[in-house]
Amino acid sequence: MFDIIVVGAGPAGTTFARLANKNLKILVIDKNNNFEKCCGGLIAPDAQKMLAKFDIGIPKTIISDPQLFYVRAIDLKTNREQNYQRHYTNINRKLLDRYFIEKMPTNVEFKSKCRYISHKQHKDFVTVSVIDNDNSKKTEYVCKLLVGADGASSLIRKKLYNDFDKIRKYISIQGEYKLNKPINHFAVFFDKSINNFYSWLIPKGDHVLIGGAFNPKHKPNSKYRILLKKVKELGYDFESETKDSEKLNACFLIRPGVKDIRTGKGRIVLIGEAAGFISPSSSEGYSYAYKSALALANSITDIINFKTKKYKHATNGIYLRILLKNIKGFFMYNSIIRNIIFKFGIGSIK
Repeated sequence: MFDIIVVGAGPAGTTFARLANKNLKILVIDKNNNFEKCCGGLIAPDAQKMLAKFDIGIPKTIISDPQLFYVRAIDLKTNREQNYQRHYTNINRKLLDRYFIEKMPTNVEFKSKCRYISHKQHKDFVTVSVIDNDNSKKTEYVCKLLVGADGASSLIRKKLYNDFDKIRKYISIQGEYKLNKPINHFAVFFDKSINNFYSWLIPKGDHVLIGGAFNPKHKPNSKYRILLKKVKELGYDFESETKDSEKLNACFLIRPGVKDIRTGKGRIVLIGEAAGFISPSSSEGYSYAYKSALALANSITDIINFKTKKYKHATNGIYLRILLKNIKGFFMYNSIIRNIIFKFGIGSIK
């Protein structure tokens, strides 16, 4: 029997496994082994602050060139734009995930290509069924606490709450393209004909990531192609087709309200995006993953008598942040307000 099984080896799952009491026997599983994610790979100041709190640095092998200092924000409908100073660290998400896996302590066992199927909750334990992606062998594990760190489309959350259809969500599509001309800034694009959220451009060495969050019911693939065309028309010079299908990624992205947050019940808890912990204004997720992982680790003082209420109380600060980010999002995604801000250059680089 394991004390804890963690489903998902992303930033939330691996951070929790690293911070949890070293006397606990922990199993971390993840369905992937290549750790390719539909992610821009930018560490925002809030996440940097958490890494500082953990006394963790990022090796130079994980850092992506170039390190840039401003975001070009463009309304594609009105052609108004402004530049805003930002302090992001540009990284390789795949390598960062591997780095955090390597930092898990010896009391943690890690299994990749191991897919969660289902679980059954009992009074004092949870049985967890998984399948090996290589040989389709099914295995059943037993644990005292099951932690869902399996992202926006969390299977554990679906089984626990069955509320996925009620959450505001998008299909995030991101492609990696060869650059013909260097770009010395990040960029975000607003266009209600494409989406009611935002799209982005992030240089990575001699390539660029271009992505957006699209309504899954409104032809997201078609909207993505329209986005690429409009970005090219702005003068960005990149190869318009990927030569490697693996360079085009897609995943669900949630945009939660406070009512969408679920921390778990009984002997099952949720952390990171599975719990609804992600910025609804920018989709920044690292800091929320780190904060919720820390909150859970600090809440487990007695694994036998663990109460989800204690963890929920420890995440009150994250609830408040999401509430404030929703208020911020109202101003960001209201076209009239945004264009007034752009027109007068409020907060922009002068």
